[in-house]
Amino acid sequence: MSKGRATAIDRLNHMLEAADAIIRYSAKGRTHFDEDPEVRDAILYQITVLGEAAKAALAADPSIEEATPGIEWSPIARMRDRVIHHYWTTDNEVVWSTATESVPQLRTALASAVSRLQAGSR
Repeated sequence: MSKGRATAIDRLNHMLEAADAIIRYSAKGRTHFDEDPEVRDAILYQITVLGEAAKAALAADPSIEEATPGIEWSPIARMRDRVIHHYWTTDNEVVWSTATESVPQLRTALASAVSRLQAGSR
């Protein structure tokens, strides 16, 4: 396995960890998200980790995008950019929807991709 592919897989694992954290935080429910800034901030932070790790995975091995057809890379990176560079336009409805709908789907795709990529490297 190339060094770039190994680094990309490491970043995919970081994405899995971030997705797991988001799922855990959002499991506290919408009321906690709305009323507890720490829960909201934790979810937003992990969204930035997802996006940054996605960018790093693609930078390390651009072919990772083709090797993971179930993952939409651009929206992950764009969400990170929005939260970081345009934080004042962050919409809590979009964040909640991302955390409770998109992230669990992404987590499933990531787990499958990591298993497949690691198995292919043996």
